[in-house]
Amino acid sequence: MMRNIRLTAIGMVLGAISSLTLAGGTAPATAGLTVSPATAVSAAAPASAPDAEAGAAAFEAGDYDKARRIWQPLAEKGDVRALRGMGKMYEKGRGVERDFATAIKWYRPAAEKGDAESQYRLSVGYGYGLGVKKDEAKAMQWLRKAAEGGQKRAQKSLAKAYEDGLSGLPRDPEKAKYWYDRSKTRE
Repeated sequence: MMRNIRLTAIGMVLGAISSLTLAGGTAPATAGLTVSPATAVSAAAPASAPDAEAGAAAFEAGDYDKARRIWQPLAEKGDVRALRGMGKMYEKGRGVERDFATAIKWYRPAAEKGDAESQYRLSVGYGYGLGVKKDEAKAMQWLRKAAEGGQKRAQKSLAKAYEDGLSGLPRDPEKAKYWYDRSKTRE
């Protein structure tokens, strides 16, 4: 919904600039710029957006082979949503043999690009030793990044860690309250 609103708004602005140019008028810093609807859409959305979304739709519909065919080439090119999707396939064993190490292989680049869900999945992997050697320090590093990125389960887990003094964190009721409160807000 927000994406459609954003695309519509961008299209309207670019269309107005284009109309000014075609009518002989000028717009600041855009004089002579001709904008087509295709340009507006390509400027507003990454080229892989429809494909990654189609992969997600296939995954949700249970067509895991189709999801993998869509996501894998995109993931190999670094598409964050496709990387996360491939990680989820291997973590859950959907359409592929369940393999935590391979899931981590796909999640890591998405996490490094700032994807909060992939950061959370890495924190779980390190926390339980799934696909990687168990490492509480790395688990907390990824958990904190995921929480800061808005991932609600990560925020609740970090709050609990501060509340009970877990994973090497000191008990800190104020930080626990902060993360519990943040986990309840819409972002």
